[in-house]
Amino acid sequence: MNRTFPVDLQTHTTFSDGTDTPEELVSKAAACGIRVLAVTDHDGVGGVAAARAAGAKSGVHVLPAIELSTTKEEERDFLDIHVLGYGIDPDDPTLQETLKEVIESRVEQKIRQVRRLHDYGLHVPEQDVLDLAGDGVPGRPHIAQIAIQHNPARFSSIDDVFDQYLAPDAQDSVWVPRRFSLKVKDAIELIHAAGGKAVLAHPGVYHRVGNLEDAVRRMAEAGLDGLEVFYPYGSEDRGGDAEELIPRFAGLAERFGLFATGGSDYHGGSRKNRLGEAGLEWDQWEQLRHANGW
Repeated sequence: MNRTFPVDLQTHTTFSDGTDTPEELVSKAAACGIRVLAVTDHDGVGGVAAARAAGAKSGVHVLPAIELSTTKEEERDFLDIHVLGYGIDPDDPTLQETLKEVIESRVEQKIRQVRRLHDYGLHVPEQDVLDLAGDGVPGRPHIAQIAIQHNPARFSSIDDVFDQYLAPDAQDSVWVPRRFSLKVKDAIELIHAAGGKAVLAHPGVYHRVGNLEDAVRRMAEAGLDGLEVFYPYGSEDRGGDAEELIPRFAGLAERFGLFATGGSDYHGGSRKNRLGEAGLEWDQWEQLRHANGW
């Protein structure tokens, strides 16, 4: 029988690249016995208020959160790093102003990527990508879904679109840099300024990082507070063997004085991750909550 953890601290909604609205996500969480949920949409907090309102009605505590993407810093071995921010004030003026610039840059980047797909003879309407993202932030999964919809003979799956075009190291990569993107230290400081705690997301999936231990040490020196130790690893596309990785990351967290978090990285129908399949036990959450005032 599949286990569902009572605390899931990484989930996504239609305000980024998830397929559930905030209300649908909270309803599903309540139905499967989740008592604490963090909505961690990419580079945006637009779904937090609706999720908290739904949580108040259904008995699910929703922790305001975000997942910030960062720019490539090769000299520090920071590649494709995502930083989770927990307990933030979503209405913090500095956070709102910075996210506005980040989102504008993301939209501009995705449009440029779509136009590069056109150069390869693919029909991927820009407006369809933006419409699919709705009120959320457009991402590469949105591009991939539209690419499959309009070019079914060219692709077998979303992963296939990434392998051919959307991954930075794809054979015919359409990746382009963003006009504006946060460095890891900037992301950590932005989270702190908004009253939150900064946590490195899913450390086992950073295959391009040469020495993860050294990278985590540098992030800790830059103010990182925690490490997402518990995650649904178990296959190549999700970082590898959980039995090997979770004890390793628990040791890293202890070594560098970081607290441990956990989450499923649930995105709804767009990924295999099951809501609540990874997370925290209730006693772990209680310790974390008391330590951080959540």
